[in-house]
Amino acid sequence: MKERRLIGYWRNEMHLEYPDPIDLVDESWDAEERHMVWSYLCSGTMVAAHMGLSPCRACGKHNGALEFSDGTYQWPEGLAHYDFDHAVRLPAEFVEHAVKQLDSLEAGSATLDWWLAITGQ
Repeated sequence: MKERRLIGYWRNEMHLEYPDPIDLVDESWDAEERHMVWSYLCSGTMVAAHMGLSPCRACGKHNGALEFSDGTYQWPEGLAHYDFDHAVRLPAEFVEHAVKQLDSLEAGSATLDWWLAITGQ
């Protein structure tokens, strides 16, 4: 079984070694790239649901209780909020991965042929 890489888990009383999202704010981050990453974070597959809501470390907003994955990375639901609302710039490795995945989807084409064939249309 493939191990997923966790991203977007922030410093708290139990994990002082985790990063503080405020340290990663980058208002100069290219808006188009930032939007692509936000879109990618919103399109993950839900892999876990937890009791209670996680508060944003910057503004206190409730950030949900779900975790998402793309099979390579796993992140909390609120990570998209940190990107969109607070310009928290994620590591280049993740940004490149997200942009590459989105570019791959956009470069592909879609067809109804298989669907029509199996439904007898």
